[in-house]
Amino acid sequence: MITRRDASSITADAEHQLLVAHGLTPADLIAAGTEARVYALGHDQVLKVYADPDQRQALETIADLYRRFARNTVPFALPEIQNIEQHGPLLAVTETRLPGTPMGDALDLTDPATEHAYLTAVRDFTGLRLTTPLDRRMLLDPDPAHQGEDWHAFLRRLLAQKLPKVLTHLRLDVPAVDHITDRLTARLARPYNGPEGVIHGDLYPDNILVADGKVSGIIDFGTFTLLGDPLYDLAGACAYYRMYDEDRVDVRNRLLAAAAEDLPADRRDDLADYLHTIALLSCDLYPEQDKDIRDTGHYQWAADVLNTPISWRD
Repeated sequence: MITRRDASSITADAEHQLLVAHGLTPADLIAAGTEARVYALGHDQVLKVYADPDQRQALETIADLYRRFARNTVPFALPEIQNIEQHGPLLAVTETRLPGTPMGDALDLTDPATEHAYLTAVRDFTGLRLTTPLDRRMLLDPDPAHQGEDWHAFLRRLLAQKLPKVLTHLRLDVPAVDHITDRLTARLARPYNGPEGVIHGDLYPDNILVADGKVSGIIDFGTFTLLGDPLYDLAGACAYYRMYDEDRVDVRNRLLAAAAEDLPADRRDDLADYLHTIALLSCDLYPEQDKDIRDTGHYQWAADVLNTPISWRD
């Protein structure tokens, strides 16, 4: 996983020089995110401005992944990077402009029709394949151990690295955490023989674009993108939808039940195990200033996921 300097560290002078070089003005700004500022380059392209030129290699890796997408395997648009250039202390990335606006802005997330469209889009995304294989598990981690590594072995190794850091906390909040981790370790000890595909890793509604009431694109690959069992994305998506809303448990259970409906028993168990794996691996990823990890929103979400019985198993 990678980190980038926050877009707030982009200086006005450096940004002005970059905009002039590309024939742009501040009026062309269309979005300002945590990591980048985004400008319209005509109707078909955008220019993303990053504060950290040291991340060029990571963006080159993402661009390479995009070139490998078998785009005819999904019914919506996917990103494409045309150019990456350093401009003084900034990094300028030219991308295809995808149609649509984030699902959370375009649709009412509490509408059952939106919930159905979301789950359908995630299911469709699990069909994405590559035209040529990429021999790694974590897109932005060049660890040679990933090359040729079994998917289950990869997850087991990630858990072995993470659990010593978080179990002390989780044992205070998740009474069954040792039972959960023992079960995961045992299941992941078996070789993986299932499908291989692209795992976006962060398929929450803001990364799904909607145009004319229909899903039009998927954005923001990179930091959490993996190569492995596409079902991993489906498990995560069931828990990311309205993940901090008051009725989040009901929403999550409803999505999980719908996702599991057509799966054989062993794949339903995989879905449940992936959900628990995601909660364990991510529980400490979002620290908040002056807060103990147990008081942070994402940790509490993860503990809630781990504490909630899964209908077909518990």
